[in-house]
Amino acid sequence: MTSMQIMTNRRRRAVLAAALLAALGGCARPQRPVVNPRLISPYDEPVTWAVAPLANESGVSVVDGVNVADLIAREVQKIDGIDAVPVQRVLEGMRAMDIGSIDSPHTARSLARLIGVDGIIVGSITAWDPYNPPILGLTLQLYAAAPAPIADGAIENIGRAASDTMLQGFGPTDWPSSSVAIVADASDNGVRLDVERFARGRTETNSALNWQRYLVVMDLYTQYVVERLLRELLREERWRADGRLAKASERPAS
Repeated sequence: MTSMQIMTNRRRRAVLAAALLAALGGCARPQRPVVNPRLISPYDEPVTWAVAPLANESGVSVVDGVNVADLIAREVQKIDGIDAVPVQRVLEGMRAMDIGSIDSPHTARSLARLIGVDGIIVGSITAWDPYNPPILGLTLQLYAAAPAPIADGAIENIGRAASDTMLQGFGPTDWPSSSVAIVADASDNGVRLDVERFARGRTETNSALNWQRYLVVMDLYTQYVVERLLRELLREERWRADGRLAKASERPAS
């Protein structure tokens, strides 16, 4: 075989390979980028929140309430219209007040005013199991630096999610602005489907675990649970604000 024939065969093979790649590429559908909906503040003006270290009521000693508070603060910073101060600033405020935990609404609001925020999230870890399928239980309560009026019917909704330890012996004006709670058990198929939805656009599709990384890495699963709770908390705050507006619109004109 002459050198000219060898070159011709190589060119022919190169052309065939290029055509095959083009055909395969034409059959593959381009993947659309996934855009996860952002959380939106229900308030008319920007606000700043703080997140206190969470109390550990899970019965598991290795749970770190400061680490979970850090994860919550990072998720709060992603909300359009709401900022969050570092948890370290909350810890410094607690040291200045000489307290190791927040045990009352008055303490929560006093701490919020001391560190100069509009509201503070106080909560507890009620369940924690990091092994696949993970389980995480959280209770979050939002306290405004200054107590706001509670719309009719809100006390019953808040009471179902609020911590008995924090609120025992206090009147309606001491209740949190909003309170939410969840025990997210990933053995439930509905939770797993929700985790998969949440993971879209937040994880590499060519990863070996893909979206299931959120079931294996506890910090990622915590991120999912926190986002779900914050979405509910903002819904409660929007409902509360709308309730106040509705009551104001019912007042007779002077």
